[in-house]
Amino acid sequence: MSERIYYKCINCGECCNRLLIERQGVKKGLPLFPNETNLFKKSEISPAYGLGDDPRKNDFKIFAYQMNKMICPHRKFGGCVIWSYRPAICRAYPLIPTINQNNEIIKTIDFTCTALYKLKSNFPQNNVHIDSFSIQEENENYPQITQITLKLLNNINEAWFFDLNKKKWIPFITMLVS
Repeated sequence: MSERIYYKCINCGECCNRLLIERQGVKKGLPLFPNETNLFKKSEISPAYGLGDDPRKNDFKIFAYQMNKMICPHRKFGGCVIWSYRPAICRAYPLIPTINQNNEIIKTIDFTCTALYKLKSNFPQNNVHIDSFSIQEENENYPQITQITLKLLNNINEAWFFDLNKKKWIPFITMLVS
């Protein structure tokens, strides 16, 4: 039987201080929808996901962007200064869509979240369940975030990702091969 824990953001800002992740030599930033890029300076935004045969062609379509900074510029005075209109990924956190080995989207919980990590450490068997009521707002915003991943998987042969390390587009499918 799993233990039930209750999630409450403790406003520590740790998630705001680690927006860049690197896996398998590919660096990714916090994903943003096109209508969210106006929340940040242009210099803080890079393309993230695109569709088309070739990123150099005119018909290539960028449909999501990413932060290229490690720390969110809106984390000030011990909190988020754009809390009421923060990006969808921030609203859904600590829920994140992950692609499993069968290329299916699964809902995962980021246990590196300080609030959850502290709770989880109380249960050495790591068999915990987050109460769905305590994470209600995050669940309401989660479907919007999965749209990006779903679009990539549905168009896998035309999907591209902009690697912040190499500063170039790479086929998204190469990120699925482990």
